[in-house]
Amino acid sequence: MNKDQLDFQPQQYDPYEDEIELMDYLKVLWKWKYLILLGTLACAVIAAIVSFNMTRIYSVKTVLAPGVAKVEGNGKTTYIGSSQEIKTLIETGALDRTVLKQIKLPNEEDLPQSLSFKITTPKGSNALEVAYETPQVDLGLQILTHLNQALLTKFDGIVKYFEEEYTIQIRSKASESSRVSEKIATSRSQIAKAQAESRSRISEMESKVTEKKSKINAGESEKETQAKKMRNKTSSIKAQIQGKQMQIKNLENRLSDIGAEIVRIGKNTDLLLKERDTLLSNRKNENDILASVMYTNTIQQNISYLNTLQSSANSVNHQTYQENVAVEGLKNDIKDLEAQEVNLKKQTEYEKETLLSDIKDYQSQVKSMKEQADSTVKSLQAEIIALESEKSFIAEEMKNLEFKKSYVQNIQILQPPKSSLSPVKPKKKLNVLLAGVVGLFLTIFLAFFIEYISKHKNNEANH
Repeated sequence: MNKDQLDFQPQQYDPYEDEIELMDYLKVLWKWKYLILLGTLACAVIAAIVSFNMTRIYSVKTVLAPGVAKVEGNGKTTYIGSSQEIKTLIETGALDRTVLKQIKLPNEEDLPQSLSFKITTPKGSNALEVAYETPQVDLGLQILTHLNQALLTKFDGIVKYFEEEYTIQIRSKASESSRVSEKIATSRSQIAKAQAESRSRISEMESKVTEKKSKINAGESEKETQAKKMRNKTSSIKAQIQGKQMQIKNLENRLSDIGAEIVRIGKNTDLLLKERDTLLSNRKNENDILASVMYTNTIQQNISYLNTLQSSANSVNHQTYQENVAVEGLKNDIKDLEAQEVNLKKQTEYEKETLLSDIKDYQSQVKSMKEQADSTVKSLQAEIIALESEKSFIAEEMKNLEFKKSYVQNIQILQPPKSSLSPVKPKKKLNVLLAGVVGLFLTIFLAFFIEYISKHKNNEANH
C-alpha cells in the first residue's frame, strides 16, 4: 500500500470522542474563572454607574375619600361622587387642564404637557391613593395640591345644594316650634289661677322630691369617693406593672446579649476545630502536637464558657417568666378593682333608679292633684302636654337635620400630598443584581465559546 492510498484511507470513528463529562465543564469554568469574574464585575459596575447617573424619580402621594351628601335614619350614607367617579375624573384627564394652568415654575419649559396618575384603592376601603411620579418633588406637590383643589371645586356646588336644602328644612321646623311655644304660653297663662289652689299640696310633694334628689346626690358623691380610691389603687398597681415590664425588658436585653455571645463563641469554636483538624491532617512533629494540644484546650475552654452562658440564659429566662407571672397577677388585681368599681356603679344606679321611681310617684300624685281642678284646667293641661310633645318631636327633628347637615362635606383629603423620602426609580440594587446575573451568563457562554474555538483549531492542526 503506497503513501497516497494511506492518505485517502478513511479514519476510524471513535464513538466516545464526543462525550463530555461534568468535569470538563468544571475545568473550563476554572480555566476561565478570571474572565467570568471580571466580566460579571464589569457588568455590575456599568449597571451601577448607569443607575447612579439616571434621573431620580420620586413618588408624591395623596389619599382621598368621597364626600358625604346625607346620612339616612338607618345609617345608610349617600356619597357625593363615588370612588369610581373620582377615579374616572382623574384617569380621563378631565381635570388636567385646570391643574396645569395653576402650576407655577421658574422655567415654563419644565411644565409637563400631560399628567399621568397611579390610582389604587386600599382593600376594604372606599378611599383612593393617588400617586404622581416625577423627578421634581416641588412640581409633584403642586400638581397633587391643585388636583385636590380642582376636585373640591368640582363637587362644591353639590355640597352647597345639600347644605342649603337642610338649612331650609331647619328654618321651617324652627318656625313650627315657635308657633307651638306661643300656644303653650297662652295655655299656661289660662291655667295659672287654677293651679293656685293646689300649690300648697304640690309644694309638699315637691319637698319630698327634693329630699329624694338630695339622697341621689349623696349616693353619687359616695360612689365617686369609692371609685376614686379604687382608681388610685389601680394607678399604683399600673406603676408596679410598668416597673416589672422595664425589668422584663432589661432581662430580655441581657438574654439577647448572651445569645449573641453564644453565637460568637460557637463560631470561634467551629473555626478552632477546623484549624485543629487541618493541623492534624498534615505531617506531625512536636510543634504540631503542641499546637494541637493548645487548640484542644482552647476548644474545651470555649465549650465550658458556652455551658456557662447557656446556664445564664436559662437563669434569665426563669427570671423573665417569674416577672411575667407577677405582671399577670397585678393585671388580675386591676381586673378585680375594675369589677368592684362596676359593681359599685351598678349598686348606685339601682339605688338611684329606686329614688327616681319614688320621684316619679310623687310627680304622678302632683299630676293627679292638678287633674282634680276644673274641666277647663284639665283640658288646657292636656293641650299643653300635646304641645310639649309636639315641640319635643320638632326639636328632635331639628337636631336630626342639624346632625345630617354637619355630615355634609366635600371630598375628604385624608392625607395631604406627601413625597417619598427616597427615589422610587431607578431601582439601583435590582439593576446591579440583574446586570451581574446577565454578565455571569454572558461570560460563561463566552468562556465555552472560546474553549470551543480553541479546541477546533487544535483539532484542525492535528489533522
